[in-house]
Amino acid sequence: MPSFKTRPWRLISVLLLLLSGCLHTAPGQAGYGEKVRVLILKSSGSFDLRGTDRGELHIRYSGAESASVNGRLKRLPMKLYPEDEFVYINGRPYRGTVEVSAGKGALLVVNEVNMEAYIAGIINNEISSKWPEDVIKSQAVIARTYALFNMRKRQNLPYHVESSVMGQVYSGASVEDNAAIKAVQATAGEILVFDGEPALTVYHSNAGGMTDSAREIWRRDYPYLLPVESPFDASAPKYEWEFALPAESFKGLLSSGGLPALTPQEITVLDTTSAGRVKLIALRDGSGKEARLSGEELRGAVGYSNLRSTFFAVEKDGDRFIFKGRGSGHGVGLSQWGAKGMAENGYSYREILDHFYPGTELTRAW
Repeated sequence: MPSFKTRPWRLISVLLLLLSGCLHTAPGQAGYGEKVRVLILKSSGSFDLRGTDRGELHIRYSGAESASVNGRLKRLPMKLYPEDEFVYINGRPYRGTVEVSAGKGALLVVNEVNMEAYIAGIINNEISSKWPEDVIKSQAVIARTYALFNMRKRQNLPYHVESSVMGQVYSGASVEDNAAIKAVQATAGEILVFDGEPALTVYHSNAGGMTDSAREIWRRDYPYLLPVESPFDASAPKYEWEFALPAESFKGLLSSGGLPALTPQEITVLDTTSAGRVKLIALRDGSGKEARLSGEELRGAVGYSNLRSTFFAVEKDGDRFIFKGRGSGHGVGLSQWGAKGMAENGYSYREILDHFYPGTELTRAW
């Protein structure tokens, strides 16, 4: 497995987009960078907007290609511009414009915003801006790269990324602060590329001491998403965890997740990744009926906050199964707590990125 060491850094400047401008005192002043479309809300009910060029709006889903706007039926899509600095969606401030369109059985509320303002609205949701400057810079670079990767893949779709854990957690201008903006300014336009294209810079909270490969976790091969050591992870809260689940609770959880439902009497780990995460697990009931699940399928059924990672062992204690594990998240790409530890031990953000995404190059997209 790769050892934990720094590599000589090679900064290669490759101009990908002929865009110009600068980020000044607030990210909303960015006059450059691509605009990213972020799904803020998917609603089959109603929501409120204010600060728009059309005043205050109460919008309710009415089906088909229309919505009730302040009690009057309006055709969709509808694009709204800020009257001043922000548009407020259910009281939360967002920079840029807002588009309301019809999705499948719901309204889609999409914020179109300059990339650097988007990144500033992510930092304090994904990590803390009180962490060392170099880990904040690392987060800014990978968040920007992740967005660009998805923009290339979803060019003709209504939105590029979601604002939840299904994409990157983004809450507009409400979480901006000086430290986050400073990191965005310092890395403005910087992304990681592989073979000239934005890399898939996935990340997670804590690797449990070792990251994993995308090929083994998701069966998708990215040459730069490989197992690497992450020795500073142990400083994280809940680095080691334990979760107990009664056998009788399994059936309902599995059924709710669309998986084969049974009440297991035995759970056996059948296969693990090279780093040690559970790839395949077997559940057997008293009649010998067996259900085989991937580690991530089991996490999804039991709850991601309960099985914090697939880095676990399982044992039976009476009528309960005890899961003992470490780390938090899927384990692929950058470990945020591992990056924090590296920064605290003197590693630069370039060295942190080089370690967790080996083979990528740091360059400027604008």
